Amino acid sequence: MHTRPLMMMVRLMLVALGVMVIGCSKSSPTPKPDDTAEQRTESIESRFVVLSPAISVMLRDIGFEDAIVGRHSYDSALSRSIPAVGSHLDIDYELLIELEPTDVFFEKLATDIPERMRSLAQAHDWQLWTYELKTLDDIATTMDDLYLKLVGFPQASKDGVLDFDLDPTKRFDIELPSARLARSWSPMGKSATNAGRVLILGGVDPPGAMGPGSFHAQLIERLGLTPAIETGGMWQELDFEDIIELAPDSIVIFAPRTPDANDLVGEPGLLSWEDIRARVGGLSRLPIPAVKHGRIAIIEHPLGLLPSSSLGQVGDEIADVIRRWNQGKP
Repeated sequence: MHTRPLMMMVRLMLVALGVMVIGCSKSSPTPKPDDTAEQRTESIESRFVVLSPAISVMLRDIGFEDAIVGRHSYDSALSRSIPAVGSHLDIDYELLIELEPTDVFFEKLATDIPERMRSLAQAHDWQLWTYELKTLDDIATTMDDLYLKLVGFPQASKDGVLDFDLDPTKRFDIELPSARLARSWSPMGKSATNAGRVLILGGVDPPGAMGPGSFHAQLIERLGLTPAIETGGMWQELDFEDIIELAPDSIVIFAPRTPDANDLVGEPGLLSWEDIRARVGGLSRLPIPAVKHGRIAIIEHPLGLLPSSSLGQVGDEIADVIRRWNQGKP
């Protein structure tokens, strides 16, 4: 009569003991600090292949250049030691697989991401990032999005150490990358008015103008300047007769210099009026207000034609030129 309760008690004790044993086997042993840190770093290491020169500059500017393991063939901002993987539609897939990326970045163009890229991304668990960069607002929004997704909102913990967990409520406690761009793209006030109608050129032989809708025209307008061309397409080929008819008060020419190992990106060189006239040739002899008043500027920033965060420095450079003009300097 008493045997069954006794056996049930023994079984319960064994089950309890088994749970304790299983629990002990699941607990982690005391880790070796060095090994654990190294393993943790390797497990979360980001490896970026960036098939957009513009996005590579943005990633560099928010502190992720060291994570980039592959670049666009025409990328001039990143180190030449980073392998060139190709362009949007000309990708070296064998090299891409060898680089073992965690993320691949694209700029949204008229042609879609190749289907083979999508298949490989799914097979290798790569994350594909795509951004449109047609306007200044696109650039600012992309910078903020990259920052928020890769860095997050820093917030101070009790011991004062910054924690980079994403917390939307901290939006008003920090400065996002777009704020830096907004300052460089802000109206100049009376200084801009004195510049008159500004013609924006991307070349002088033959003259090619950046028209409405281009991000360079948008930059001029954000600075409070008045574009000399207010109709037509984003790129317009002109001749000297067209420029004489436009009669611009000022001319800004984008002629990016080739960066080298000693080049300080964003440091504008000061060109004399004689240097400028020699560079622009027959343009400097036209009977237009810009020539009469010596208001032709050459913007040589290496990334001056790129729809990227580098346009913040370009905006500063143009503003400095306008201020020099107001002081009677070239």
